[in-house]
Amino acid sequence: MRVTVALGALAAVAVAGAAPAREARPGGNVVLTNVRVITGTGRVIGHGAIVVADGRIVSVAEGAAPRGARGTRIDASGMTAIAGYIDTHRHLIPLGKPGTGPTAAQYLAGAAARDMQALLESGVTTVQSGGDDAKGIIALRDMVAAGKINGPRIIAGAWAFPPVMAPRTMTEAQVRAAIDAIHDEGADSVAEIPYPTIASMTVDTQWPFNPTGQETRNLAAALAEGKKLGMEVQVHAVSPPAQVAAARLGARRLVHSSHYAFMTDAEAKEIAATGAMVASSVANASPLFGVFNHDDKPTTRDGAPWPTGNPASEDRGQAAGKFPLNLRTLYDNGVKIAYSSDTSFDPIATLAHELNTLSLVFSPVDLVRILGPNSAAFVDHAADRGTLEPGKLGDILLLTGNPLDGYWNFLKPVVVIKGGKVVVDKRGKLRTIRTL
Repeated sequence: MRVTVALGALAAVAVAGAAPAREARPGGNVVLTNVRVITGTGRVIGHGAIVVADGRIVSVAEGAAPRGARGTRIDASGMTAIAGYIDTHRHLIPLGKPGTGPTAAQYLAGAAARDMQALLESGVTTVQSGGDDAKGIIALRDMVAAGKINGPRIIAGAWAFPPVMAPRTMTEAQVRAAIDAIHDEGADSVAEIPYPTIASMTVDTQWPFNPTGQETRNLAAALAEGKKLGMEVQVHAVSPPAQVAAARLGARRLVHSSHYAFMTDAEAKEIAATGAMVASSVANASPLFGVFNHDDKPTTRDGAPWPTGNPASEDRGQAAGKFPLNLRTLYDNGVKIAYSSDTSFDPIATLAHELNTLSLVFSPVDLVRILGPNSAAFVDHAADRGTLEPGKLGDILLLTGNPLDGYWNFLKPVVVIKGGKVVVDKRGKLRTIRTL
């Protein structure tokens, strides 16, 4: 939930312009046969075919592919097709403390290609930045769109101001001007406005919920400015009272589940009545094993000792229980829950950690909705993905197992298709691709 950022280093990154770069390469054609299809709409096809033409799905049906269907043909016998995953809030440019980590320019020239490929290999075909400087994230988005590096579609969520200051120290006019500035640079959304303000990136000081009057006025101004510009404004509110208060002010995209207290049905119903959605991030406080060490000692997702190394440590890890339970309470009361990782560490380990924690309170059917259509609804500009239906983007995963049998089968994308083009293929000796 916390990222350290060297903001001053980002000035060296070139910006392609105010408008998002269009994808340089036209969509591809692919035909999947003999495949189980989980459409994401509640329909499951036991044995069917999917045809993608010019990057978009043209048919999803029982039985064989239509005669004359042309493209990269894949016999998916024994596999399950599901829509590419959408991560609604991930930190994409992992910069270090000032003077210790890479600059954004160095990252884009170096590890960016590896990291974006790793995201694809985890099954993520669309990702929204959860907080990066505008210049850096716009440049990364445009590199992928132009085909300079391989990666998921990036929705450039940018910080309008450093999260360690902002609403507590700024005026309403300054907040509006900051949002105008990232809009003019070409950002797609406002990544994260804390409510109340986070005093430190290593200490979560959002409890008890006690925002100043200026913070409240500033959040209202930010939400109004975003609405005027057509930019979604995401709000970092991580306690039940904060989420309720933010929704009352007009926030419709709440990032992170909540902790500090248990969500009541009345609070959840009030949030639901506003139409606000919540991105998951439930594993933020849960212990992680086997990633940063192999000695069976729990760590946080930053590699620090668990639970004291987590900003949400809260009485020896109690937040690890409140996060998923509060998310389920929201869901049961009609709030749409989306998927987010809210981190920058290994994408496959991230997905496993998040889905493992989500599975405590959500069924595999719920997870299909969360990873797909709910996340598409959460992310502006993503209405054309998240399900396997005619007209949607040809972003498709082939899994070796049936995810409806358990969350672990979401972790096995052996083939990743983006816009009708195979961008990951790990079938090895089972490889049966041929182009007609």
